[in-house]
Amino acid sequence: MLSVCTLLSCSLIAACHGTEHNDEAERADSIIAACTDLMFSAPAKADSTLVALQGTLTDSASWYKAEVFRGTSHQLLGDTLRAAHHYARVQHWCHTHTGSHYIEGLLWNHRGVNAIIGGKQHEGRICYERAFTLLNQPPKGRELIAVTINLADIYMQSGKMPRAAHYYRYALFLCDSLHDTRSRASICSGLGQVYMELENYTEAHKFFAQAAQHIDRESLQTQFFYHFSLGNCYYYEEQYNQALKSFAKARQLAEKFNDKVLLINCDANMGEVYLMQDKLPQARFHLNRCQGAAMQRMQPKEKFYIKSLLADLSLAEGNISKAATQLQAINDSALATGSPRYLMLHYRRLQRYAARYGMWQRAYHYLQQANRYADTLNSLQTRNNVTEMGERYQRDTTLLHQQVALADYSAKTARQQNFILLIIGALIMLALVATLIIVTYRRRTQERIKRQMQHITELRMDIVRNRVSPHYIFNVLGTVLPKLQRYPELVKPVELLIDVLRGNLLTSGKVAVPLCDEIALVRHYVELHHYSKGPLPHVTWQVTSQLEHSQWLVPSMSLQIPVENALKHAFPTLTDECAIHIAVELHDNMLHLCVTDNGQGYNPGKVKRTGRDTGTGLRLIARTLEILNQRNRHAATFNIVNVPPPHHGTRMQLCIPTNYDFDTSTTRK
Repeated sequence: MLSVCTLLSCSLIAACHGTEHNDEAERADSIIAACTDLMFSAPAKADSTLVALQGTLTDSASWYKAEVFRGTSHQLLGDTLRAAHHYARVQHWCHTHTGSHYIEGLLWNHRGVNAIIGGKQHEGRICYERAFTLLNQPPKGRELIAVTINLADIYMQSGKMPRAAHYYRYALFLCDSLHDTRSRASICSGLGQVYMELENYTEAHKFFAQAAQHIDRESLQTQFFYHFSLGNCYYYEEQYNQALKSFAKARQLAEKFNDKVLLINCDANMGEVYLMQDKLPQARFHLNRCQGAAMQRMQPKEKFYIKSLLADLSLAEGNISKAATQLQAINDSALATGSPRYLMLHYRRLQRYAARYGMWQRAYHYLQQANRYADTLNSLQTRNNVTEMGERYQRDTTLLHQQVALADYSAKTARQQNFILLIIGALIMLALVATLIIVTYRRRTQERIKRQMQHITELRMDIVRNRVSPHYIFNVLGTVLPKLQRYPELVKPVELLIDVLRGNLLTSGKVAVPLCDEIALVRHYVELHHYSKGPLPHVTWQVTSQLEHSQWLVPSMSLQIPVENALKHAFPTLTDECAIHIAVELHDNMLHLCVTDNGQGYNPGKVKRTGRDTGTGLRLIARTLEILNQRNRHAATFNIVNVPPPHHGTRMQLCIPTNYDFDTSTTRK
């Protein structure tokens, strides 16, 4: 029964993932990964793609990584001279650049693969061991997994199953450490094949079952290796129907990437299974497929085994002369290349052939040869089993020590967790106490704010009652009403008075009003003042049309109170130079309401009282902002300053952030 190894399906694919993380290196790795699959089916196209990639690279490490894969492409094309040229260029660069062990490890891995393809097992193993030494150092990457798998394969092909199992398990350990699931299927398939060779079929199927969990996400080559190895396992267990299903699936996969050698391996194994089932036509069909030009690319021991199978089929068909010719064609040099298992089966066929012709002495000689190789094979398997059991015992002992250490660590961790839980409990209690304190404080704060808002409402009503006093209303009506009978156009002052009274009453119970309403109310108030007191002082406005009609909220009376104060107190004596400038502007995410006069300046202690002043207007604005600022991250400000020399007068400015919240409810979310 022929077997294959994982190195063609895994080593080059895995080796294209580097440790660099810049954008150019990631792009190069992605293209190289695509070329890796392409190299086995179209190496020339892969080489041209790599050449185009190198023309765009500025990073030397990525460039020489592509150079390694170019060498392998030429090797697969059969151009060994150009392949050696590419490899030598990479080798020279690695020797002249420190820290290039990663690229050099890739190089020796590729050289090992090429040596195995050329049938140079010993040279391939040396290359893999050098690659393993270079890559088995921090930081360890996926390339080390590939090289470890290749080493396991080469030891398995050499019949050193314990060493193969050792490297496969190390590769499995690397997969777990690096959180890499992409190679688990090929590793588990390799371990399954190792235990199959050791005739430990229970352990073999355990690893094949693990490989089946990831196999659908693997490359075609890895899927082929899994199904081919599983078929071999079923064959050794004499479950021939299951073996045929696995070999048929492997052959379908080999057809997809058009590998003639792997197709011959599948046909040879399927022919042997049919031969064991005495289904001679099917056996002849598959074994005839093995003959052709592609057979020349196979290793000598594989050629020997296929020729031996063809002779056995001729014997089974009763074609003794053809069988004799085929057996005689197998010379001594071919026998020397066969493995103990192949030679054992070959001499058994010769023994059956001699017995059929009645050549009992030769039949006995062939039987002795077959038994000798069977004993050799059994001895080898026994040694391998003993060695593997020793390594498994050592590994289990190590794991036991680790488990004891983990148990101690778990106990220590449990104690730490209990201590942490105690601290967390204490913190939770502190948090509950703090929460209770905060809730109590907030409740008291809300009650205080509620009382303050009631006080503000009372102050606002006082302003309404005092701002338009009965005496003032009497004077205005006494001036205007007699004239209304003769001059209908003087109806306007009365209408303005009504608008001002209505506006003040409507805003007295509100914390905030739209900016457009506040501006309209102040315009009416100023116009009414000019009707009743004359055109002085001059009042000018600086408001954009956008803000004139804006619904932006501002504190109620926030513009009216400064304007009223300026009209009442800024000018002891009215002259034509007396002026008040009202500006409403938006800049730096702040709304600015500014009232500026050129009067006597701000000096609260020297303001002459009229008897109707309560002094609550400006205090109302300051108190309102004090409460609202407690609810906002960015505070609003209200300032009263004297105009700096050489000018004179007072500037009252209110600044409100654009995202200011006027919600004064005691229960806010």
